[in-house]
Amino acid sequence: MIENIKIFEINARHALGKSGMAELDYAFNPYLGCLHGCRYCYAIDMSPSEASSNWGRTVFVRKNIITLLEREARTYKRGIVGMSTITDPYQSVEMKFRIMPKAIEILSRNGFYVTIQTKSPLILKDIEILEKYRNNLDVGLTVTTIDRKVAALLEPYAPDPVKRLNALKKLTQRKIKTWLYLGPIVRGLNDNI
Repeated sequence: MIENIKIFEINARHALGKSGMAELDYAFNPYLGCLHGCRYCYAIDMSPSEASSNWGRTVFVRKNIITLLEREARTYKRGIVGMSTITDPYQSVEMKFRIMPKAIEILSRNGFYVTIQTKSPLILKDIEILEKYRNNLDVGLTVTTIDRKVAALLEPYAPDPVKRLNALKKLTQRKIKTWLYLGPIVRGLNDNI
């Protein structure tokens, strides 16, 4: 259980950003910062200072992002949208704010392809919308290790890795395109897989 969590609601200037990844055209990040607290995360350096200095305990919610997305999805050139590239879209605050189902709906309805990467079985809350747009999206779950002790060292607040694998199985059974990201590999901790 995470203690002393800080959640800030802010306004975003845009919903879709150009992606720095070759395989993605856009990035959609409903949150800045991440409550999983992964020790290896590259997004620490890309997050607001309050989130990076208190990594795993501070998150910014981009409260107006759906309004912005509705406008941008109608006018931007169609492409592949990574959900999310510097945060987990299904971290625990998503239970309260429920940004993702609306975003998936808007993007899919407007002809964008959606690729989601998460460490959370919370994605199963959106299984019906994922099924509805299964031809326009794919879902990946990240697992660093199935050793719970090692996972607790690397990802102290992330959901249980076995529950992530079970979520991946359920999504696959519902004929949603899925993939597994196994990594990162950290020498001496999870390099014996």
